[in-house]
Amino acid sequence: MFLGIIKYYFYGIISKYMKAGTKNYYRGIAIMVGTIVGVGIFGVPYVVAQSGVWIGLGLFLVLGAVLTINHLMFGEIILRTGVKHHLANLAEIYLGPKWEYFAVAITTLGFYGALIAYIILGGEFLEIVLSPFFGANLLVYQILFFAFMAFFVLVGLRLVAFSELLMSALLILAMAVIVFAGVPKVSFANFLGADFKNAFLPYGVILFSLTGAAAVPEVIEIMSRTKKKIKGAIVWGSVIPIVLTLVFAFVVVGVNGILTTPDAVEGLGSALGQWVMFLGAVFGLFAVATSFLILALYLKEQFWFDLKINKHLSWFLACFIPFILFLTGSRDFIKVIGFTGAVFAGLEGILIIWIYRIAAQKSKRKPEYNLRLPFAILFLMVLIFLGGVVYEIWTLF
Repeated sequence: MFLGIIKYYFYGIISKYMKAGTKNYYRGIAIMVGTIVGVGIFGVPYVVAQSGVWIGLGLFLVLGAVLTINHLMFGEIILRTGVKHHLANLAEIYLGPKWEYFAVAITTLGFYGALIAYIILGGEFLEIVLSPFFGANLLVYQILFFAFMAFFVLVGLRLVAFSELLMSALLILAMAVIVFAGVPKVSFANFLGADFKNAFLPYGVILFSLTGAAAVPEVIEIMSRTKKKIKGAIVWGSVIPIVLTLVFAFVVVGVNGILTTPDAVEGLGSALGQWVMFLGAVFGLFAVATSFLILALYLKEQFWFDLKINKHLSWFLACFIPFILFLTGSRDFIKVIGFTGAVFAGLEGILIIWIYRIAAQKSKRKPEYNLRLPFAILFLMVLIFLGGVVYEIWTLF
């Protein structure tokens, strides 16, 4: 009821003071930001601290620019096609049926990686919130977090899109509180130095934290009557998370330096007070839980409706495959999101570039914007994505 009241007044105010086109423009940006800003933001400060701030900044700017262009390319593909499509549908249209299965596979495996990360981090946040009252070790809280989430997926608990945006807004608010509390404690000595052995450690984590192609079809659908503004919405929806994540990472590293923890929040307790750690953990927990439900329900319905698998087996495949992988040893948050980002977000980026090239040649519809990217830029982007995929798999084995 509380969310319904907020939603009613929030959209009432927007509708009263904004024209429909302007309202949808800001909604499009909000959807991009809400999709991108998530649990990945907690891993960025640690990898930046390990590599050195300036190495991390350089990777951040390069990958942020590459992903922003990739999001714009995806938008142009959809506009050329003329109808809302997700990546798998577009792969089938422009590359053939086999590539649709490839797109589904990388999306599914990427979601599995994200769900493992949510179990790891959700349990860590739950431990911070509840261990002062109940004790117990981290694994117990991670299993408890998973059990609750799997139950909600089984019964089909649905969160409206507004709930996702609300959780993202509250998470950003919590990050803002941490930033303002941390700025006076920043030591510029923590920004000096670099560890070239860990120079590529931030790569996959940054990709994981800034990838938002999944939101582009929704942005285009919402802005169907103001398509000329879609390009701006995608750009701002990609750039704002880059700025937010950079500011958060710089403040956390500035406060804790090399002692920055993988979840960013736990290490802030001694420097800024336990209330800051508790605040970050509470809002982080809700953000992780919301993201888990959205992804797991998507997978469950993909297996159930699209692949015609039994409903309960679909639930098992959506929830328990990542849980089993978690139990068998995939419990390092940074390694999980680093691998997921580098490999699956990288493969997704390459697939979008390939479809973009084919769509530009085959499509007859003139898009509302045309990037006209030279082949050299596309080739360089493929090298960046492919290099990350190869490096991550090589270091894994």
